[in-house]
Amino acid sequence: MHRRSIPSALSAMVICATLGTAAPALAGDESEPLQIVISLNEQSLNVFRGEDVIATSRVSSGKPGHSTPTGIFSILHKQKYHRSNIYSGAPMPWMQRLTWTGIALHESKQVPDYPASHGCVRLPAEFARELYKETNVGEHVVITGDPVTPQPIADAVLPQPEGPRQYDPTFDQWRVLVENAGIRLNMNFAPKISTAALLYPVRDKIGFARKNDGAPMRILITRRSRQDITASVQYLLNKLGYEAGPVDGLAGRSTARAVKAFQDDHNLRETGIITPRFTRVLYKAAGANEPETGHIFVRRDFEPVFDAPITIDDPDQPLGTHLITATHFNTEAMKTDWLAMTLENQLPEFTRAYFNIAEDAPNDTPVKEALDRIVIPSDVAQRIARMLTPGSSIAISDTGISGYTGWKTDFVVVTKIGRPA
Repeated sequence: MHRRSIPSALSAMVICATLGTAAPALAGDESEPLQIVISLNEQSLNVFRGEDVIATSRVSSGKPGHSTPTGIFSILHKQKYHRSNIYSGAPMPWMQRLTWTGIALHESKQVPDYPASHGCVRLPAEFARELYKETNVGEHVVITGDPVTPQPIADAVLPQPEGPRQYDPTFDQWRVLVENAGIRLNMNFAPKISTAALLYPVRDKIGFARKNDGAPMRILITRRSRQDITASVQYLLNKLGYEAGPVDGLAGRSTARAVKAFQDDHNLRETGIITPRFTRVLYKAAGANEPETGHIFVRRDFEPVFDAPITIDDPDQPLGTHLITATHFNTEAMKTDWLAMTLENQLPEFTRAYFNIAEDAPNDTPVKEALDRIVIPSDVAQRIARMLTPGSSIAISDTGISGYTGWKTDFVVVTKIGRPA
């Protein structure tokens, strides 16, 4: 691994005091993804360009009672001269926001070698300025206990870029697609029917030459969300006449009463709580097939693009928490490599029970093992391949979509770490 100082767009200065190195400033390959990794146990920060560490710094994170959250974040917003909206307008120069609830990277005059902030990550002044110049909105910031580093990973489930299909005006592409979909054409319908209407069943399969907008894709692979599970339960309970209330994915009093009533009618313990066993009995009673065990979500530019069900094999085993990022993206060869980081995440007992994860299963599932258990439908995989862009990333999590994920964010994955030994 090569250690370099951050190249400034305005100067070639070396940040010797901050970085603890006397190496000359070297320009990194700016086509490679930039990722920031912060270790709370070491109170340190590493900046990675691909696999290379290009800068390091000390930091000061949140003190007890104001702890800094851990997990996978993105830079949401940047502001040179910001003042806190929470703490009496306290100055936060060179601010890079990680959550809309007040967590950010910023310059501070006091950066001791221990946690001392109200949740933000304090940076030395000179380093904060130089880091601000080199980062872009949307780049990942990983906050962990012990440091982690990106490692090369290869697996068949990781997508490779695929060029969009070219439309050949000399080939009756739409007729072939329609007939492949089971629609037999015995006459020329063109004068009598809208082509758009005729193509409706297969329009998503017709590709035209176009350029990607270049923004990295953000993909989340996880188990079915709690809200999705609850909504499906509400729908089926209502269908069976148990009056669970609106199908909104929120388990309120009406839903709890309906769950208890169903449990009473089917010799289940009356808890009012949605458990995997309850869900299996409910689906069977409703004559419905159980849904897929996982889900894939796609965002770009902080906005949802699409989502789809997927299969997670051996769902009683944790997937672990991983961030996998596209690197060495070759547009001409339509090929990319991938780098993976695995984060510590201690799954609480309640989470294991809710998602039916074995109590004695270890938390630290290797990333290769997790990938080998993920099955993505071919049409979904193909759609992702056609949209893939440099710097795209895949987050894998056991815990659904976190509360930090929402308006103008990427997928935020929150983790729980143990105390340092």
